Amino acid sequence: MFLRASKKAFFIPQGSNDFSKLVRCMQNGPPKQKENQKAEEPNVPSAADVVIIGGGSAGCNLLYQLAKRGVDTVLLERSKVTSGTTWHSAGLVWSLRPNDVEIQLLAATRNLLAKLEIETGFNPGWINNGGLYIAHNKERLEEYRRLATVGHSFGIESSILSAEETKKIFPLINEKVVHGSLYSPGDGTVDPSMLCTALTRTAVQAGAKLIENCPVTKILRGKNNFGSKKVSGVITPYGTIRTDCVVNCSGVWSREIASLVNLPIPLLPMKHAYVVSEGIDGVKGLPNVRDHDGSIYFRIQGSSLCMGGYESNPVMLDKVKEDFEFSLYELDWTVFSSHVREAVNLVPVFETAGIKSTVCGPESFTPDHKPLLGEDPRLLGFYHNCGYNSAGMMFGGGCGEQMAQWIINGRPELHMFSYDIRRFRSDQTKDQEWIRERSHESYVMNYSIVFPNDQPLGGRNFRKGPLHDELLNAGVVYEEKQGWERPGYFLQSGVAPVQKYDWFGSYGSSRNPETPYESLLQGDRTFGFSKHHHAIGEECLACREDVALFDMSYLGKLYLSGPDAQLAADWLFSADTRKEVGQSVFTCLLNPHGGVEADVTVSAIETGTGGQADPILKGRGFYIISGGVSAYHTWAHMNSIISLKNFKVALTDHTDKMGVLSVQGPNSRELLQCITNTDLSDSAFPYSTTQLIQLAGHLCRAFRISYVGELGWEIHIPWESCLPIYKAITEQGKKYGLRLAGFRALNSLGCETGYHLWNYDLRSDDLPIECGLDETCRDEGEYVGKAALEVEKRKGLRRRLTFFQLQEQIPVWGLETVWRDGQVVGYLRRGDYGYALGASIGQGYVRHPDGRKITTDFLLNGLYQIEIMGNRYDAVPYIKSPFDPEGKRLQGIYDEPLPIRQ
Repeated sequence: MFLRASKKAFFIPQGSNDFSKLVRCMQNGPPKQKENQKAEEPNVPSAADVVIIGGGSAGCNLLYQLAKRGVDTVLLERSKVTSGTTWHSAGLVWSLRPNDVEIQLLAATRNLLAKLEIETGFNPGWINNGGLYIAHNKERLEEYRRLATVGHSFGIESSILSAEETKKIFPLINEKVVHGSLYSPGDGTVDPSMLCTALTRTAVQAGAKLIENCPVTKILRGKNNFGSKKVSGVITPYGTIRTDCVVNCSGVWSREIASLVNLPIPLLPMKHAYVVSEGIDGVKGLPNVRDHDGSIYFRIQGSSLCMGGYESNPVMLDKVKEDFEFSLYELDWTVFSSHVREAVNLVPVFETAGIKSTVCGPESFTPDHKPLLGEDPRLLGFYHNCGYNSAGMMFGGGCGEQMAQWIINGRPELHMFSYDIRRFRSDQTKDQEWIRERSHESYVMNYSIVFPNDQPLGGRNFRKGPLHDELLNAGVVYEEKQGWERPGYFLQSGVAPVQKYDWFGSYGSSRNPETPYESLLQGDRTFGFSKHHHAIGEECLACREDVALFDMSYLGKLYLSGPDAQLAADWLFSADTRKEVGQSVFTCLLNPHGGVEADVTVSAIETGTGGQADPILKGRGFYIISGGVSAYHTWAHMNSIISLKNFKVALTDHTDKMGVLSVQGPNSRELLQCITNTDLSDSAFPYSTTQLIQLAGHLCRAFRISYVGELGWEIHIPWESCLPIYKAITEQGKKYGLRLAGFRALNSLGCETGYHLWNYDLRSDDLPIECGLDETCRDEGEYVGKAALEVEKRKGLRRRLTFFQLQEQIPVWGLETVWRDGQVVGYLRRGDYGYALGASIGQGYVRHPDGRKITTDFLLNGLYQIEIMGNRYDAVPYIKSPFDPEGKRLQGIYDEPLPIRQ
């Protein structure tokens, strides 16, 4: 419990009813050091395997996880453990999130809390009092049904309640304003001080070192044999520690620690607050409450209610003072008052209960409201474990476990891309305007319904493609991915530009009048079929029956060259890249566990004349195409492996220098042949090959490949040549029924064809042999992850990616539970609508409920159902998509009508 007295804040362990110590502290001030008593100087070791900077929840959890694995670890805390932001944490721990990886991280935290006292003898202050998620409307309750559904896949108990049932569990609630709720009995609270004490004492007993009052003043750097910068140690006032691994766990001061090695990070401190009521009859023992529609929460603390939330005008901080330990800010009631109104609306007794204390402290927030974890690709051995967005207590345990595996094994066990620092390009990490806009919006919208295709409004137009304005005039509705504006879908009339961010009318800004773009977003804010469902379908069918043009300029484009280019390719890629010049290969980049870090297209090329499409290379080289979302991640993964192996190569990123236009569909060859002298016939330009060609008089590199399962070409074009080539294609396209199409159609077409989408049905915790990519894994030679794959092959697969076609017209988005003969066997990683099939479709990994090996017979037999919003719908399973399973259309063979035309 926290109380405010003068400029000092004092802490009593949560759950304690003994206020005498607190009263004495307020009367007499904090304990003073005896006169002439000299603080003992820290004893700093000369070396360690890992040095953790920061003694909050993140640092203590990581210290515990590394120590239990026998890693020689030192935690350095500038002041005292928990003295930064951890000590004033509300300590809420929930079970359900609209993300499967986060559900697993939360489960790992709860499992740790439940067993920590038994394992260590130290009480972490865990109270399992349950959680109640309040819905004020139908849409919110539908989101909760989705949460309950995915919870079934992970064995998380929950139930949907009516307003009356909600009041029975929380009698103080005004049921007249409640539409329903989700009750999760596994939720609870944790005492931050008690938890960190339990973690650090156990870690020290296991051999770790915890050194308080020991700031880091400098981080030493060197270079490896490849010339890459790496960590080599830290300097403190009490000595130097040599180490190859430093972890930044410094909370709101993480930017300052990163600045010691000249690395900007996308983190923004803000004031975040809650208040503690006087005692209220009937509160003790109730569950915690999340009122997402009111943007507030209640935490039960003895007989008091702690109440906080996410306001539209948070106070953003340029910097938090170094000596701001165990300190708080005065609460600004003009900022906090909106939460009081919502609290009284939901729990009327809160209005007259009285406020015992206020807690307003700094917290660190990020542009997407997710932590910053993992090794920074700009400095080997420098890891981040910060930016928890006021959720460090609930995610700290799970993330600490993953971070320990990350440091020891090179990569985490779970697919942590959404938390990985590599999800941000370097230009995003240093653009303060972009960071502030996106962090503000993410803070304000933290409790908003997570709709599948919703889009942010802050930080837009950060990175534009070469055809941005041209496509805008053509009616494109843009969506944002990794800072890029990419085409979502196209309007048949009108334009919908994204306006400048209006800060929700805060900080003296005026709210934007409702714009066409925001109106269009409303059409996607549903768990039913989007209002744009038919428009997207028209783009898909135009591609299947005529020809479509996709601007895919945000795809990653890399050149690998140098004396060791082939050796590097052999080690990096799972497929055989020893092909003739001009041959393209689809392949995977694996991690040491055999998981897929990226799927890419690799083409052998020879030296050119020095242009973007034909660069001068030193010997044999490769052109590598990666997904746009994962472009920087792909480069970073490759670069780290190259650096470790000391290959003599250059890996250059040309993503911002080349645009990509993809012309796909039955009429694609005839259209393109009109503007090039290059023979595009099957014999002259076969599938999975690349050539330098002239299009409309401009040199570019053409690939006969397709992500949509049709005859088509991807044209990679120097930036300045994109507009004239686009105009030539669209002009000739009038003869062939050309339609402009966006990524909503592209992803639907790819899913319908059964192609993978990395970060969804293909991730770093998936093996290629589990998802039908066996052909990308060669038998000859060694490559990263091959040894792990061989082990799994011998053991036999325990799960396998399966394609599902629903029998009813109901949308799926991913996270829906898969049932087989009345038993849970998995969940959909990805859902969409197949317009040529005329059905909702999805892909998910199926496992045997008894943990046995998966067989084809098991997969294809049995009654399958997909659970959507609590209801089950029959579905047909397939090993491969039923759409064009022989791949005839890729070869230009169109001898069968589309299923919906039959």
